[in-house]
Amino acid sequence: MPAAAPGGLLERPHSRSGALREPDDLSGLSMFVRIVEEGSLSAAGRALGLPKATISRNLALLEKRLGAPLLIRSTRALSLTDTGRRFFDRVLPIVRDAQLATAEVKSDHAAPSGLLRITAPVAYGQAAIAPRLLSFMQRYPSIRIDLHLHDGRVNLVSDGYDLAIRMGTIKDSELISHKLAAVTMVIVASPSWLEQHDTPRRPADLVRHAAIVTRPELSQWKVGGETVRVPWRMSTGNMIVTRDAARAGLGIAFVPEFLALHDLERGSLVRLLPDLELPVMQATALYTRAAGQSVALRTLLDDLLASRPIEADAAPCPP
Repeated sequence: MPAAAPGGLLERPHSRSGALREPDDLSGLSMFVRIVEEGSLSAAGRALGLPKATISRNLALLEKRLGAPLLIRSTRALSLTDTGRRFFDRVLPIVRDAQLATAEVKSDHAAPSGLLRITAPVAYGQAAIAPRLLSFMQRYPSIRIDLHLHDGRVNLVSDGYDLAIRMGTIKDSELISHKLAAVTMVIVASPSWLEQHDTPRRPADLVRHAAIVTRPELSQWKVGGETVRVPWRMSTGNMIVTRDAARAGLGIAFVPEFLALHDLERGSLVRLLPDLELPVMQATALYTRAAGQSVALRTLLDDLLASRPIEADAAPCPP
């Protein structure tokens, strides 16, 4: 180990030729920067929690090693020499980078803690996100989560959310995004509805069926490369209600497969146009650059993105 020189500067061992190597003086540079910023040796000592004598001794060691005075001392003030000013301008970025690197390492190894406010769509949040959060919180007891499940759009900054899970196309270019999963969609109807209406054989046949939609603007469906505007009968504001309305025989619906899976398996819903390609909806995690500095949020994102995409395989069975 290097030997400690007076004042805490670390001096490396002699080289084989007998000459002294340069001392490891990053701490000395940091102390010099603090002296200049505080304006006096006494103020720097108070800021660093060190006696003024220690500050003075380390400054003298630094000046001796450099072979030039850095500061002009007087009873009233402290000022930089020309050499000191140039030296300060050069070492300040070095000291700042070292401080930032130290803070990042400490942050990376700090135990995640604090409050995370999260918003997600009701169906996907309940089926896919919530189970992951329950497991996550068991492993990180110092993290608190305020989860809001709703299908409306939010502004992360003004509404105070750390993380938003959204479905579909993302237009918030100022936000950082991570893709979580590709969600397969299906068109479904109840057997009772199909008993009263002809089963669609091609995309154009869908216009003869009343549709249940989550929002009125979602009445244009892309099916097998074609775009069909379906006449909607009910706008629910919620994917779960959309599925339930279709199961109740009120019309056809375009919903995530995970949400209809149990009904498809037991026959209370029927998949329409199964051989035609349907769009895949993307589930995306969004957050601001500032929120991304949180150790708790970074840990949660790592967990959400780990091992496999977040599939909604825990979808609750409908009643």
